[in-house]
Amino acid sequence: MLPPITVRPTTEDDWERVRTLRLENASDNPVSYGATAAYARRMTEEDWRLRARRGEGPTTTSLMALETTTGRPVGMMSAQQGDDDGPDPVLTGVYVSPAFRGRTAGVADTLLQGIVLWAVGRGETLRLYVDDQATPAQRFYARHGFAATGRERASRLLGDDPDATPRRLLELSRPL
Repeated sequence: MLPPITVRPTTEDDWERVRTLRLENASDNPVSYGATAAYARRMTEEDWRLRARRGEGPTTTSLMALETTTGRPVGMMSAQQGDDDGPDPVLTGVYVSPAFRGRTAGVADTLLQGIVLWAVGRGETLRLYVDDQATPAQRFYARHGFAATGRERASRLLGDDPDATPRRLLELSRPL
């Protein structure tokens, strides 16, 4: 049985927890983080503080799932108001530690529910980009009402070899 979790927005004071979880993320699934593990390890304290402050931003949010008793971070999701593809809210930075994945744990479901609550009233849809090879993630999003928009983009990881083949990301969205 998994320990209980608490979900809350991050603050700048969470920078070490954000770093811990994102280093795990970059090692476990660099595509979902957008950077190689080597790149993430070179980030400065100020870089991590900036990421942690997203939970306090007027046009951003960052939610962290923590083991209630220990405070250990086990998942994160972030969102921002718009991007180059439009003004609607965009889900970013999705990661859940392996032991806390799946419907039984419910961590991703709880985090997404918080992001949706934040996004309501900020646009017509909630959008995201997912790797075209990330089948479990695509199933998760489909279960929550996301569908492909037909838009795609190529993406390279920060710190990746410049000659590496770009990854193909698919845009998904759901009504708010």
